Amino acid sequence: MTHALPMLCVWLVACAGCQSQMNLATQQEEYTITSTSKEVALGRKIARQVHVELPSVADDAVQQRVRAIGERIVAVCDRKELVYTFEVIEDPEMNAFSLPGGYVFVNRGLIDRAANDDELAAVIAHEVAHVTARHAVKRYESGLGMQLAQLAAVAARQGAAASGLGVGMRAAQLAYARQDELEADRLGVKYMKAAGFDPRGMLSFLKKLHEHTRQRNTAYLPRGVVRPQYALTHPYIPDRLRAVKETLYGVADYIDYLNAPN
Repeated sequence: MTHALPMLCVWLVACAGCQSQMNLATQQEEYTITSTSKEVALGRKIARQVHVELPSVADDAVQQRVRAIGERIVAVCDRKELVYTFEVIEDPEMNAFSLPGGYVFVNRGLIDRAANDDELAAVIAHEVAHVTARHAVKRYESGLGMQLAQLAAVAARQGAAASGLGVGMRAAQLAYARQDELEADRLGVKYMKAAGFDPRGMLSFLKKLHEHTRQRNTAYLPRGVVRPQYALTHPYIPDRLRAVKETLYGVADYIDYLNAPN
């Protein structure tokens, strides 16, 4: 009972600034301690660091192509209160990422491998979906929640419980990250359709990404060794392909369900 007050105070401080809002992308009522202005400030701070480490591509035509596609996606997305920025950076990896507040970066390596605007739109729509669903903000807040939970456990002098809590929360965050990816794919398909792009570009790009990932994994892992799914921060690409097909057609192929993990 003597430790109840410190634990209660920890949670009250964290929740004092909570506000409820409807997330139009996820269609769920959510509680958050991060205002839109704070989200934008956080994204701007991280974007500055990105610019320090990775130069922008000095090709106006490439930059304009990505911005034009991004603007079409933004025009139909579920968060219009943000000012989105799209930028291509010099990195050979087949990757793209988004930051809180509407900052979207696409690697030059991905641009070079995208067969057409539909595939590029699939990537950009996926990243915009992360922003509209506030995935990065939720993960930021869940990290804060994990720290508070550990602090509460330590305050109660439950060392073993604190250690177990850390492992459990990290596992929960991995699962949460996988669900984020699937949700971003589904929302990305929705935005592609509304913006006039062929949503099948999402499928063709994921297949290309799957082959690229398979080759890279084969190159770095001993023969017969595979990375277990629980060790990944993203779901297997076959999982993503299945989710996209279900979104597009209402059902996936038999082989997609066959490849699903148990």
